[in-house]
Amino acid sequence: MKRWWLWLGVIAVAGLGVRVAYVLIFQNPVNFDDPPGDPFYYHHAANLLADGHGFVHPFDFVQDGVTEPGGDHPPGYIVYLAMSSLVGFRTFLEHQLWSCVLGAGTVAMVGVAGREIAGPRTGLIAAGITAVYPNFWFFDAEVLSETMVQFVAAVTVVVAYRFWRRPTPAMAAGLGVAVGVATLTRSESIVLVGLLIAPLACMLTQFAWKRRLQLLAVGTAATVVVISPWVIPNLFRFEEPVTLSTTLGPALVVANCDDTYYEPWVGWWSFDCINEDIPPGDASEQDLEYRERGLEYISDHKSRVPVVVLARIGRTFGLYAPSQQIFLDQVELRELEASRVGLFMYYSLLVASVFGAITLRRRKVPLTPLLALIGTVLIAVTLTFGQTRYRAGAEVAFVLLAAVAFDAALRERFGGRDARA
Repeated sequence: MKRWWLWLGVIAVAGLGVRVAYVLIFQNPVNFDDPPGDPFYYHHAANLLADGHGFVHPFDFVQDGVTEPGGDHPPGYIVYLAMSSLVGFRTFLEHQLWSCVLGAGTVAMVGVAGREIAGPRTGLIAAGITAVYPNFWFFDAEVLSETMVQFVAAVTVVVAYRFWRRPTPAMAAGLGVAVGVATLTRSESIVLVGLLIAPLACMLTQFAWKRRLQLLAVGTAATVVVISPWVIPNLFRFEEPVTLSTTLGPALVVANCDDTYYEPWVGWWSFDCINEDIPPGDASEQDLEYRERGLEYISDHKSRVPVVVLARIGRTFGLYAPSQQIFLDQVELRELEASRVGLFMYYSLLVASVFGAITLRRRKVPLTPLLALIGTVLIAVTLTFGQTRYRAGAEVAFVLLAAVAFDAALRERFGGRDARA
């Protein structure tokens, strides 16, 4: 066992090296503090939080000196970056490197998840893939919350399988905490209560229904407790009540307009759709107005909705206009050639994951924790728009399933004892 942990540590350090090299050589040849879009938000929001301003809107504060409550994104990744800012590492480059540390943690945690699912060798294979797979280390360099999404997704998988094997109230609470932290990282993760906690609890056929419902209640309550310190203040610090974020309305507008319902950008998003008429008020009031506009457009173009939704899913999972999509991904500061490598690896993992799923089914290992990650992505892109970035959580599932398949192939080819032994 000590030897296994040593190898996992070596792979994680190698993964850290890959990430740091990418940042220093390709992503940040010069230090800059004004990245576009969401990286700007996370970077400056973390520094403002560390400076004692709380969760304020960084665009308003940095650009106009106006203090307005910020709720575009849940606080998880901002808090992580603020830990770096508190000790003086507050430039964009330093936040990139701090994210690389979290990415290396993801390498290790995916390895632990693989071992939990199918044995030590599967874990090392999964960690090795994660160390070099661009669709993991892209996010560390871009300073996007997806780097934390993938870490927390791997943690959630570990806890979920341990709960399945030892279904105690403590493990149910642990699973609920993991889902709560995932929700504080990306708000759509709240659906894991229904996609993960509830199905796993109901699958415990060795217990009576009363016991299963008690475990479900414990897990759900733990999730509520974790997210409450963020949700409760949001109900009062904006003009209109807010729960997890104020971005659903803007997402509906940028994803539902002529630019995104018809070629060539069908299924993607367009800033032109939101910049035409910005409503007055704070973020919560704008969110409500944007929701109405987005829903009105959907209602007026119902016949196009099925096509657009399929395009969103296709863009996210590399099944529709993949060459165009990785070209569009350059808006998030990622290199086209690296994206092509990532797309090739993704297709390979996607095919292997099918065989991995079949292998787990034969071994009677539940697929629910992995399918829940994929289902969360499907729900999110169905309601918003499609892009490679939104596949982040599902990438964890694909890597783990592929690792199971590769391990099974090695066992078939070379024989030997079962990896669990």
